[in-house]
Formats: sequence, structure tokens, C-alpha cells
Amino acid sequence: MTDHTQQTKKGEYHLSEQITEVARNTLKNLVQKKLLPLPDIYSTEFWHVVHENGYDEIIFKKIKHPIIPSQMLKGFLEQTDQILDGVKDTVGSFTSDAKEHVIAITAGLKSLEQKVQHDQELKGEIKQLLEYNETLSLHIAQAEKEFMEQAGFIKSLQKKLRVDHLTGLNNRRALEIDLIGEMAKARRYQFSLSIIMIDLDRFKEVNDSFGYRIGNNVLQKLTDILRNTAREVDGIYRYGGKNFVILTPHTNCRDGITLAERLRKRVARHVFTVKRKGHRLTVKASLGVTELNLEDTVDSLLIRAGRALHKAKTSGKNRVVGLCGENSQSNNT
Repeated sequence: MTDHTQQTKKGEYHLSEQITEVARNTLKNLVQKKLLPLPDIYSTEFWHVVHENGYDEIIFKKIKHPIIPSQMLKGFLEQTDQILDGVKDTVGSFTSDAKEHVIAITAGLKSLEQKVQHDQELKGEIKQLLEYNETLSLHIAQAEKEFMEQAGFIKSLQKKLRVDHLTGLNNRRALEIDLIGEMAKARRYQFSLSIIMIDLDRFKEVNDSFGYRIGNNVLQKLTDILRNTAREVDGIYRYGGKNFVILTPHTNCRDGITLAERLRKRVARHVFTVKRKGHRLTVKASLGVTELNLEDTVDSLLIRAGRALHKAKTSGKNRVVGLCGENSQSNNT
């Protein structure tokens, strides 16, 4: 390895360390200010931290190769669940041990106080220690309260970061996280798990003809249809754009196809109101269904559902296609 290459790698590592430090300070500032780390808010605070602390390398890098802080945010926030859970456990353990320690010291000091009744000077010192111990106990209780309030706020923040703001459904990041847990439960307890991937057909024509506001209204109404059709145990997610996913535990592929067909018919029957005289708007949907198998990862399961959906789209739209094991099943219009 040449000296130039070594210097380049060393510089990149140093820059990476700086960016990580800025990202941590940015999130800390947002939590203190009780702001959501949405891309524009996060970006503003990120560059505020950069300029306030004189991170010249990051500023220089931005000029040569613009950095998009919001792209860093996703990976950084993915660590917060584990970090916060670990910190919460540590603080809980620490405060519990500290309280027991304070109680033990107080008991010991009071016992000692009884034994030195005639030594006024020592009694005075013991009294001061008891008062200090009481103050320490109050500080521990206050610190625990403040941490729990902060942890509660961060948990609510994490919950909001799982939600798609247009539809109120959980988003793609939430789906990928939830799938890990649901797949583990399905394998542990040996029950079926299927997913349904949904895509609105020719939705671009809706946006082009009626505008994005009407398009958004259609997506919101579709959300209502999905909620009213799926079971309470099912998870509904906006996967992106006009693409949705339903996670159906305790459901095999054949039953998943039955649910998907019911959804397809309800979407096709619904007439969306458009505030333009003479216009009646209906949309159709294509759906792909697949079932978890022993070898699946999150990615492979989603990819196979995507293949089923693609087959539904390319074989005529407004239909359901299931990839169940080695077999493909199709329900036509």
C-alpha cells in the first residue's frame, strides 16, 4: 500500500469519526429541543453543529462532494433501539444499586450514631454524612425521573419515526424491523406467516389527470379499505409510493390469497368522489402473495412477494398472484 493510499484511508477514517460525532450531537440536540429528526430539521441542526464546532473537514467535503445528512440518519437511528434499551437497563440497575447502597450507608451511620453518644464531634460528623446521604438519595431519584421522562420522549419519537405521515400506517423501516420478530416467532412456534404486497394499477394516470391532492386522497381511502378488510392481528404498512404490504401471521399462502382477493374486489368496487362535475374515479389494484419458508431472510421474503406482484402486473393487472412453495397461483379479474 502506497503512502498516498494510507493517508487517504486515514483521512477518510478521521472524517467518518467526525461525522459520527456530529450525528450523535445532532440527535442529542434534537432530543433536548423535543424536535422530530425529519430530514430537513435534522439537516439544519447537523450543519449547525458542524459550523458551531468548526469541523473544517466536513465543511470542505461538503463543498467538494455534497453530503446529505438525512442519508446518514437512517443508519444512525437504527442503532437507537438497542442503545436506548441498553442504557435504560444500565440506568435502572445503577439507580437500584445506588438506592440500596444509600439505604445501607444510612442504616450503618445511624447504628454508629447510637454507639458514640458521648462523642459530640463524631456525632456531628455522622449527622453531616446522614444529611449528605439524604441529599444524594434525592439527586438519584431526580436523575432517575429525568431519565425516564427523556427515555419516554425518545420512545415516542421512535414510534413517530415508524409512521408514514400521509396514511398513518407504519412505514417500510417499521416493516423490515417487525418482519424480523414475526419471522422468529413463526419459526419458534411453528405457525404460518404470509405477506401480501399491493400496488395500485395506473396510479400515475390519477395524479396526471386529477392532481396529487386527489391522488393522496385515494391513498388515504385505500388505507381505510385495508384496515377495514384486514384482521386486527395483521400488520399494514406503506412500503413506498403506491405500494403497500400486509403482514399476516398464522396465515398460509392459500388463505393469504383469499384475503388478497377480497381486498382486490373491495378496492375495485369503491368509487372515489372527485370534486369535478361528471367525474367518477375508480382504481384497481394488483396483489402478490407469498409464504415464509425455512430458508427465508427478510430480503428474500420481500423479493419473492415483489416477484408475485410483478407477475400480477405483467399478466393483466387487477389480479392476485401467489407464489406458494414451488407453485404459482393466479386469481384473474
